[in-house]
Amino acid sequence: MTIDQPSDEDLAQASPENIAKMTKFVENFAQKSGSYLHPQREITDFLVIGLAKNIDEVGKPLCPCMFFEDKQEEIEKKFWICPCEEMQRWKYCH
Repeated sequence: MTIDQPSDEDLAQASPENIAKMTKFVENFAQKSGSYLHPQREITDFLVIGLAKNIDEVGKPLCPCMFFEDKQEEIEKKFWICPCEEMQRWKYCH
């Protein structure tokens, strides 16, 4: 299965500054932690957009793969802020 590259519409969901910031973050985190990004770069790109969008919306990179009824409550818990527990535990991001 292949996934298309993020479209301009996808990229418009988050600020270019936070997309760049999160791209650098995930690449550096993977390198420093010994974890892995998805082998299909498009999936990592969509993950980065989601992280950046959450920074734009609530100020923190909440895991975009999760549904949060109350994002502010999740921020206070600090459980699903990237790198989330799943990433830290399994060393692989989606």
